[in-house]
Amino acid sequence: MYKKILFGTCLTEYCDHIFNYTLNLAKDNEASLWIYYGLGRLNLNQEQVTQAIKNAEAQVADAYVERIRTKGLVDYKINVSDGDVASEMTKLARNAGMDVIVMGTSTQAPISIGEDINVGPLGPVVSETILWAPCPVLVIPPSLIPGLAQG
Repeated sequence: MYKKILFGTCLTEYCDHIFNYTLNLAKDNEASLWIYYGLGRLNLNQEQVTQAIKNAEAQVADAYVERIRTKGLVDYKINVSDGDVASEMTKLARNAGMDVIVMGTSTQAPISIGEDINVGPLGPVVSETILWAPCPVLVIPPSLIPGLAQG
């Protein structure tokens, strides 16, 4: 049973489906849902970094908060940071005592309808997160994404 779930997002349509899975997982487990969005390494001054984080927090809230509230979840947090995404996400997971990290296979849908079904390796952020994570990492396969299932 999970009490703290960390969802790593890239704010793409592909991640939107993974969020729905994560939201149901959090609701079913009566868990605290943490959403992490990494900006990567920014070559900006501190004031610009602060503004970029604030803007990204608003984007994350716009993308997910209404659905969280509609689902009846009240215990959620949004975390945005700059820096290496996998490193920052695993640090957050460690410091907050996460029970599981939920992610997709990469920042883009690995296969589109009609394309080759031979999917390459996981994206670099997912691969690094799996290696550095202080807790299990649940990677949602493309077959669970509507429109990408084969067969």
